[in-house]
Amino acid sequence: MCTPGLTFVASNVLDPAKTLDEKYNKFYNDEHLPDVLASGLTKLALRYKNINTESKMPYIALYPVEDASMTGSEAAVKLIQDTRKSKTFDGEDIYDYINFDIRRYEKIQTYEAYQQEGRSGNERGRTIICVGMEPGDEADFDEWYRKQHLDMLGMCRGYRRCTRYKNMDDQQPRFLALHEYDCKAEDVPSEQIKQVVATEWSKKIVGEAKIFDRNVFELIQAQGQTEINL
Repeated sequence: MCTPGLTFVASNVLDPAKTLDEKYNKFYNDEHLPDVLASGLTKLALRYKNINTESKMPYIALYPVEDASMTGSEAAVKLIQDTRKSKTFDGEDIYDYINFDIRRYEKIQTYEAYQQEGRSGNERGRTIICVGMEPGDEADFDEWYRKQHLDMLGMCRGYRRCTRYKNMDDQQPRFLALHEYDCKAEDVPSEQIKQVVATEWSKKIVGEAKIFDRNVFELIQAQGQTEINL
């Protein structure tokens, strides 16, 4: 049985003086995402924008795949090569304008928080909190997620689901959690979340983490079979 995976791409404009966000987003939305979907590597393409305008990771693109091994396939390598020359940038090499950080993951857990009347359970959250972590004790870290942390987050207002991944190339932080909320980023229940991470177990896990990286993103583009979840 295949293990589902995710191609995670963080990107940013190299020189804002040379490339405006408007042109960058036109390339991504009108040219690149359709090319990715046409390649057959994924059925869904999602883009998010960081609410922190000073972040080194202003945009991310997520491409879930049915088989994690597809993320490093010959087709994936060919897609990268074929899309280097951009029509939006008049045939110039897109890597001269945009920096891409590509990471490959395999899925390790999906947690569905709740279903309300009239909802199928497939609705996508408008906001995603992306947490990268390199734990001190991997077994304790996994047990914390499965036995306490997600159940408590699931009681927070607007919490939809969490999808957890492990990096396939041992890039640190190796573990990625994508927490989806139904609300806008400004309405994420920060006070409730503070209570969740105030438990002794939570403080131990976060305190022992070698890397803890948290970013908040809002969904800006969804193409392909948008009923699919991560």
